[in-house]
Amino acid sequence: MEIETPATCGNAPRHQIIMGLLAALHGKDLAELRQWLAEDVVWEFPGEQALHGRDAVEQWVQARPETSRVLFLSILTHGKEGSADGIFTSGGRETPFSHVLRFASAGKAAKLVGVRSYFAASSAAAQ
Repeated sequence: MEIETPATCGNAPRHQIIMGLLAALHGKDLAELRQWLAEDVVWEFPGEQALHGRDAVEQWVQARPETSRVLFLSILTHGKEGSADGIFTSGGRETPFSHVLRFASAGKAAKLVGVRSYFAASSAAAQ
């Protein structure tokens, strides 16, 4: 899977964490993803049913189609929150995304406790 990042990305440790976490999501790397997800993580898709718990998130990740490319346009962090937006390519189709992430604390090893994800395509949670 090809990953492209903004030129400014990499100065803040949390930037690398967010990029790695989302790369693990798109690459279906459950071992990498699992190390960052809190057991009771809630992953929301506005307008659709949220995923509750690490197991539900892992099942969703496994059911997603293969991603061939992720282009990160921006990765922002502040305290225990962060966000990333960009475009992923799956099956030759480009889908813009935006994720808002909330960690348990501002510490570098803090687990991810909440995510709100937006996808430009309809029925995003099924992708």
